[in-house]
Amino acid sequence: MKTAALGIVVNKNEILLVHRKWHPILWAPAGGFIDPGETEEEAVVREIGEETGVKSQVLEKIHDFIYDNGYDVSHIHVYACQYISGSLECSFESNDVKWFPIDHLPHPISPEKYVFDKAIEISKKYLLRE
Repeated sequence: MKTAALGIVVNKNEILLVHRKWHPILWAPAGGFIDPGETEEEAVVREIGEETGVKSQVLEKIHDFIYDNGYDVSHIHVYACQYISGSLECSFESNDVKWFPIDHLPHPISPEKYVFDKAIEISKKYLLRE
């Protein structure tokens, strides 16, 4: 089974999402497969940078799920991440990259909305500490 990591990047009241070429009807967090010798956290920060042009910091792990696309089965780790810097850039994997207001997320979205709600809750908790 392959292992991957997704990062829900929060910046104030917005969430960063990617519209992937291979799944054009769906908006999702940046992420991808974990390379050999790489931690989940290293992978999610790397993938966010590669797919969006944004530098981020992992806050907390918030969810795990198994994804079966009919060809492969993957174990997905989802992290709440905080925006640090950078301008949005599409990668070869995406049609679009956008910040969405937390109260106006697009549809359809993956993973389920409650996972995004958890990322927002965690991000607010960390902002209160600063």
